[in-house]
Amino acid sequence: MRGTYDVKELTDDLMASVEAFLRNDPLINAYAIWDLRFMRHRSKFFVCTLDGKLEGLLLDYFGHTDAHFIWLWGEENAVKRLLDIPLADKIIFHVFPEFEKIISRKFTITAKYPVDFMLLRKGEERLCQKHEIKPLTLQDAVSFAKLRKEFPSDEEVENAKSFLSDHYFYGIFKNDELTSVASVQVKLPEIWILGGFFTKPEERNKGCATSLASFLVKEAFKETNCVGLYVRADNRPAKRVYEKVGFKVHKRMYWLEHGIDLAP
Repeated sequence: MRGTYDVKELTDDLMASVEAFLRNDPLINAYAIWDLRFMRHRSKFFVCTLDGKLEGLLLDYFGHTDAHFIWLWGEENAVKRLLDIPLADKIIFHVFPEFEKIISRKFTITAKYPVDFMLLRKGEERLCQKHEIKPLTLQDAVSFAKLRKEFPSDEEVENAKSFLSDHYFYGIFKNDELTSVASVQVKLPEIWILGGFFTKPEERNKGCATSLASFLVKEAFKETNCVGLYVRADNRPAKRVYEKVGFKVHKRMYWLEHGIDLAP
């Protein structure tokens, strides 16, 4: 006879169980492991147990946008119960495809995007760096904000500082102007996760993203054997860059929008 499910916010006594649960696949779960260890100020974890055994997990990450990013793990009944937790009005579900139907029964999904998790293992890299790369600091916040807007507001500059504080950003400068950036978002012994690639429109197709990816992969392989990143599945220009460096699609995820328009 099955017992009863119990859903609650993560407590210290379950930390070890949750980390062990996530470490069953540290590559695909790297963000969650990182948030569990280092980003608790920007995240909440909820667990679903059955007779004391961990059956499901929900990660609610909130940070630099209006949206809350929700990740889910576990068997179907546990996931259903986790979705009964009161959640934000604006949500991006970043989930495995098998959870789409469960989520759609409870939430109105206004947009769906396939997202590929791409992986590069040490020894398979094809590096091509043609630009000088510099680490960014808080002193670069104005330049960082100007990447997307010529005259950023004070709030946008503060948001740039927040990004630069949370992640390891690197950039390419042209005539002292920041033109292209990328970041290391997770640093674990098992894997580094890259993200935040952006190049000013007028500087695209000049190899900037390839140089940044090559540089970060080279740095990563000093400490780990795997590097991963997420990219919208239909973003062929970006995928060509990553494939050129050696990345291959490892797993398909879904980006499901509820109450917000924020395409990946």
